[in-house]
Amino acid sequence: MRALRNILATIHLLSGVAVLGAALCLLTGVMGDRVRALLDTPAGRIGAYVAIGILGLGVIVNVIATYARRPDPTCVHPDGNPNVEVSLQALTSAATRAAAADDVLIEGVEGRIIGRDRDRARLLVEAIAFTDEGLDGLAHGIQQRVTDACTRLLGTAGIEVRVRFLPSKTTIITREVPDER
Repeated sequence: MRALRNILATIHLLSGVAVLGAALCLLTGVMGDRVRALLDTPAGRIGAYVAIGILGLGVIVNVIATYARRPDPTCVHPDGNPNVEVSLQALTSAATRAAAADDVLIEGVEGRIIGRDRDRARLLVEAIAFTDEGLDGLAHGIQQRVTDACTRLLGTAGIEVRVRFLPSKTTIITREVPDER
């Protein structure tokens, strides 16, 4: 899908350059005779109509996409009940507190509301491990603590937790400096 969008954006850009270039040439008079001669031919007129049509279609698609875009949801509705809301900020705060342990440093928690009824959330816990061994068990423990805490907060299951271990950001360099006496 992304490749198709890039191709369509490139076609839209090239059409815009062609129409803008022709309009500027006609308005300023620079190479205006050549542009008029090109537009007098049937192929030139068809090319101009196609470029203008592509530009118009692109503008219409962008306007519709702008007005049709829904804002990202900020609240979870437990069990799909629209009368009960739990904010995503509350979930990430609870997840941050629950994920904390002696052997990890929690760098951050990001969340997204998912599901048709906005009844589930996906949390990504970014942590720095103080050990290189047993990361699977450590990740499973973090997932379990976060899932339990969020389930208690929501009153129902509906949390997906992913754990990403980041490299340590601190680097210690030790260097001996000779005495300059």
